[in-house]
Amino acid sequence: MSKSGKKGYVGKHTKSSALMVSVAIHGILIVMALSFVAVRIYVKEEQTFEAKPVNRPRMKLKQLQVPVDLKKKKTQKPKLRKNIVAKPKMKSIDIKMPEMTGIKGGTGYMDGGGGLGGIGFGLDLDLFGGDKGSGNELEGTFFDLKMNPSRKRHPMNDKLYKQAVKDFIGSWKISRLEDDYFKAPKKKFATMFMLPRMDATEAPKAYGVEKVVKPKYWVAYYTGVISAPETGRYRFWGAADDLLIVRVKNRLVLDGTRKGTVVTNWKSDDPRSNKKFMIQGEQIKIGDWFSLSEGDAVEMEVLVGERPGGLFNCTLLIEQKDKNYPKGKKGMPILPIFKTTAIPKKLIPKMKLEPRTCTTEGPSFGVLK
Repeated sequence: MSKSGKKGYVGKHTKSSALMVSVAIHGILIVMALSFVAVRIYVKEEQTFEAKPVNRPRMKLKQLQVPVDLKKKKTQKPKLRKNIVAKPKMKSIDIKMPEMTGIKGGTGYMDGGGGLGGIGFGLDLDLFGGDKGSGNELEGTFFDLKMNPSRKRHPMNDKLYKQAVKDFIGSWKISRLEDDYFKAPKKKFATMFMLPRMDATEAPKAYGVEKVVKPKYWVAYYTGVISAPETGRYRFWGAADDLLIVRVKNRLVLDGTRKGTVVTNWKSDDPRSNKKFMIQGEQIKIGDWFSLSEGDAVEMEVLVGERPGGLFNCTLLIEQKDKNYPKGKKGMPILPIFKTTAIPKKLIPKMKLEPRTCTTEGPSFGVLK
């Protein structure tokens, strides 16, 4: 091949190669440029724009004034739940607590020996009862038959007194007394009826009316509910100077009224009543038998009173059939004093009990045990 031919071929292809190299270089530069732009777009830091500070007026805040009671209020103590004492005409309730006494509500008392009873925490406690009750007592109301409800005096003598008593026991409705005679505002709650011979002024004094009531021609009516500790047949033995009449379950079961004041036709069916068993200087009467079931609550009513004034006393004992009792004076059984709860120790000396006549020991007939 001639030199001119080779040169022509090489020269021709050399130009083509240079062109390709040039194109390749430009391609690389274009790719690099595009990559730089992409990197600049995605990597570029986010710019923060700050607004030009503006001075604004600031309001001075005032402290909120709230009235506060700086005095500390006393924290109220939680109220204790109260035991509700059931009212009459229901079964007796077995409550596990110290023996209590009374009827128709109230609070207990602490007797001289520290025992819990039911006559008002030992305040104003006397042989006629307490000023408050716990649910076992017989509630007593005092009437002066010499005055009407407005305290205006009207005629009264032995005959009128006995007629007034007779009118009351014809119905045994207390309204008969309330409508016609002066009633003491104060009540008494009795757990027993064992009052030794005393001045008749003690009764008005116990009811707080000694300044307005003369100690004669008065009566005190007691009513409540009792419950036998044991099923059986029972009867009362009683005596008074002057008036003592007892009803159980709406039946007259004893009239221990002193001779000369008696207004009922009741007679004892026990021949031993003729033996003239004596207690507190009075002939004691033997009552009628009546049945009681253990736990059953039954109505009991007692009427006591004084006719001429002077001295007063009252005794009420109880006997259970087929029970053996020791013998006392003239062969009279030494019976327990009727009571609805244990007798407070501090009252026993005041009762002036005669030896071999009765005892403070024995069953209690209160509804609450």
